[in-house]
Amino acid sequence: MEQILKQILDELQHVNHRLDRLEKGQENLHTEQEKTRSGLDSLRVEQGRTQSGLESLTLGQESLRAEQERTQSRLDSLQLGQEKLQQGQEKLQLGLDQLKDNLINGLGPYFEQIEKHIEAKTDDIKDALKEQQGVIDVLAARSIKHESEIKEINRILSKN
Repeated sequence: MEQILKQILDELQHVNHRLDRLEKGQENLHTEQEKTRSGLDSLRVEQGRTQSGLESLTLGQESLRAEQERTQSRLDSLQLGQEKLQQGQEKLQLGLDQLKDNLINGLGPYFEQIEKHIEAKTDDIKDALKEQQGVIDVLAARSIKHESEIKEINRILSKN
């Protein structure tokens, strides 16, 4: 019987040893479960942060999209203004070309008119000079005649 008891004792020690290992395994399992729960909680917090980050990113994208639309609108307006400026420059160039042509083509007749006016005035002055020269010649001839008559009178007077 002693032997049986010894066997039972060995078996009980062996079972005890197994139970100790089982308890340690359960404790390890419980520790791992706590770590897993903690990790899940951290993951949930991270997921909340990620969700918040995604919402911020979405808001940022919407803001960026609105800003791009405003920029496109400004670019369209700028391009329209540039086209109007180009049209205005073309009209201005056309006007300058017409003005230059009118000036060049208008100067010829203007100079001809001035030339005719100068010729007419020159002819008038020549006619006046001819008349004045005629008067001068007549007066000179009379002066010579009168001088000669005066000399004749003086000679007659000096004889008497």
